[in-house]
Formats: sequence, structure tokens, C-alpha cells
Amino acid sequence: MTPEAERKIAAWIPAIAYIGLIFGVSSIAGLSPPVPTFKLFDKAAHVVEFTGLALFLTVAFRGSLPAARRGAAALFVVALGLAIGVLDEVYQLSVPGRSLEFLDWVADAVGVLIGATAGALHGRLAAGGRVRAPGPGVTDNERRGT
Repeated sequence: MTPEAERKIAAWIPAIAYIGLIFGVSSIAGLSPPVPTFKLFDKAAHVVEFTGLALFLTVAFRGSLPAARRGAAALFVVALGLAIGVLDEVYQLSVPGRSLEFLDWVADAVGVLIGATAGALHGRLAAGGRVRAPGPGVTDNERRGT
């Protein structure tokens, strides 16, 4: 195996382990969150869990995509993160005492969007790019970062 292939595989190991953790926790029959400290504690836990997933997926995609495609990493992160959220909720139908909850998936989606956005901003800052919205008077070259 080439060093490049090993690097690409290594980029995915943390994300795959985290996905395994998500499904492992989902496999626990009758699991309920610890004593909630506020009304939407369960949904906040989903947001945090899937923000983490999106960050791991960002690292995986950025480490395995060719340089020319890394700008699309956030789109891939969102697509895969949303799909994993759906699969996790559907999977819970097969676990005793667990159920599919649409609002859990919505919370997962919010977390994926937060994580993908944070990952994209970090990638742009790390590459020395600007993180400002183009406005009046911004040239095309400034928009492209050239």
C-alpha cells in the first residue's frame, strides 16, 4: 500500500470509530438520557453528538479528497451526516425500548450543519483564506481568494 493510500485510510479511522460509537449507543435497549437539566436536554445532546460527527467527517474528507475537491468537503459532510442521522433513527426501530423520532433527526441535522460550517471555516482559516462575505466593491479575484 502506498503512503498516500495509508494517509487516506488513516483520515477515516476516527470518523468510522465515532460512527460506530453512535450506533453502539443506539443499540442500548431502553436507553434514556441522564436526568435532564432543561426541557430539551435530549435534543441538545443530539446536536452536540452530530456536531462532533460532522467535525470528524470534515477531517476524513479533507484528508482523503484530492486538493481540487476539498472545497466540496462541506457538502459531502452534510450529505453523509444527514444520511447517518436517518440510518441511526431507523436502526433504533429494531432496538427494544427505542423509537424513531423525527425531532431527534432534526437535532442531528442542526448538529451536522454546525459542525460542517465550523469545519469549513476552520479549513478556510487554516489555508489563509478570508472569512468574510463578499459585499459591494469586492472584486471577483477577492471572492476567489486570488
